[in-house]
Amino acid sequence: MNQKHRDACDPSPRTMTGRREWIAQCVLASGAVATLSQANLLASSLETTTQEDGSASKAITAEMVRAASWLSRVPLDDAQCEQITKGLNAKAKSIEALRSTPIDENTAMAMTFMPWYFVEGAGNLSSHEAESVSSDPSKEQGNWRTQDIQLPSYQAPEDAAFWSVRQLAVGLRRKLFSSVQLTQMYLDRLKKYDPVLHCVVNYHGRALDEARIADEELSQGKDRGILHGIPWGAKDIISIPGMPTTWGAIDYKDTVRESLATVAKRMKEAGAILLAKLSVGTLAWGDKWFAETTRNPWDTSKGSSGSSAGSASATVAGLCGFAIGSETLGSIVSPTRVCCTSGLRPTFGRVSRFGCMTLGWSMDKIGPIARHVEDCAWIFEAMIGVDGLDASVVDRPFSWPVEKLDLTKLRVGVPKNLRRSEGLISELFRAAGATMVEIDFPADPRINAMSDAISVEAATMHGDLFEKIEKDSQVGEWGPSFREAQFCSAIDYVQAMRARVDLVRKTETVLRGVDVLIGDGNLTRMNLTGHPSLVVSFGTNEEQSRPNTVVLTSKFFAESELLQSGIWIQEQLPPLPSEPPISTPEAEKTE
Repeated sequence: MNQKHRDACDPSPRTMTGRREWIAQCVLASGAVATLSQANLLASSLETTTQEDGSASKAITAEMVRAASWLSRVPLDDAQCEQITKGLNAKAKSIEALRSTPIDENTAMAMTFMPWYFVEGAGNLSSHEAESVSSDPSKEQGNWRTQDIQLPSYQAPEDAAFWSVRQLAVGLRRKLFSSVQLTQMYLDRLKKYDPVLHCVVNYHGRALDEARIADEELSQGKDRGILHGIPWGAKDIISIPGMPTTWGAIDYKDTVRESLATVAKRMKEAGAILLAKLSVGTLAWGDKWFAETTRNPWDTSKGSSGSSAGSASATVAGLCGFAIGSETLGSIVSPTRVCCTSGLRPTFGRVSRFGCMTLGWSMDKIGPIARHVEDCAWIFEAMIGVDGLDASVVDRPFSWPVEKLDLTKLRVGVPKNLRRSEGLISELFRAAGATMVEIDFPADPRINAMSDAISVEAATMHGDLFEKIEKDSQVGEWGPSFREAQFCSAIDYVQAMRARVDLVRKTETVLRGVDVLIGDGNLTRMNLTGHPSLVVSFGTNEEQSRPNTVVLTSKFFAESELLQSGIWIQEQLPPLPSEPPISTPEAEKTE
């Protein structure tokens, strides 16, 4: 820690001016007061005392309580300020112990968010539904091999770089290539294009060894299902023993977390081959991480968006068979839209987050990112189900593949104000005979306060790192949010969590009136309520020479309907061009 930062944070008397300035700036930035003089008045009430062991601690005074009374919005007289002061000082040691005692990063809050529980009929399974739930993630998946599938022309493994998961699986079983050849091809492509895209954090040293095992198992008739032998990439919040899991932060550049994330365990059980850890914006914000900014394969002068930055970029560039990302507030939806590929943000509680970096215990979701919607379905099927390690996860049926979509029975929600791509899909559904239902969610002025679930939970989870940093860039874009979160009262946070129940009920009621909604239905709202959304790439955006994208949203646990609708869109309007024109430095030299 440099001297300037130490002076700003050390509570000893010699650095009191620095601390007061720091507090004043924090208060002013939070919007709690209007002027710097007011902020200085609050900061000047700080006083330190020396404990018996010689260490400095902040003594809370009646003046401090009076200056901070705006937080409680309760008028206080002198006697009440003195009474509160005694109580807070008595509690100070306990709070200090609370903040200084390490807590394992996989430890959740003692409160579990289960949005579906608050909606009648969404939380309880019928006996028939309960029987259809499988808790075995390595179960045989669907009837994909019995379907007659025509593969694209093929001469070498490179020709399969942009194939769908099902095409890759069929190619493996027709012995067009081995898993080792497929894995080597994707590793070569990652190494070729990563200097341009900056999507790889670390390579998996055992990828080829695991591919050899997959080939041996398949040759012996031990078939784990459609993902067996398919190479994939993991967003670098997913813990893999023996590999650094950096969370995109420079301070964790070499940190190896030994817990095996449930989602990685399930991919391994399904026989998928991990290629690499893919980039994530620092602490899951944006596309800028400690080494670089991850680039959009369609336009490498621009970022890929985030925070599942590397997962989206590598997938659309044909550098892996598929990838897995996560979303707290747009981290799957945003990069897949920007990179023009497909991605599923499941219903909250569908996929275990154990072993994945926490940003918000009541907000985080894990989901697949792939070039084709159908790919997302096969991956999702292998991911879901309880593991006994994430209390938020619930077993619910997922039927896949589903029967052919009957458009004449489909009810499609349409918002009043449509984006261009949404208008195209609305007309596509309408022309096919679907019933169109106008839907708009009323504005809720409480949503901004509810969004404190992100900043408060993230500031709690990453507080230890934030207290140690020398400059804000070590926590990416989070510095201002982490500071502001210190001023959110526990009462306001709990009230906001209670208000989310009302938001959940109202949102689910509207979504139950349709099978699928065109649009994200307000990205913040749907992440607060935990509803699922799917990004679908389709057709051609002539102006930008890349596919269009549209977001579809649905009621709780309706991923089957979402995915089937997305597949239908891609059948009608295949995403073209299918390969982004990425130029490498070597290619530019020869031009």
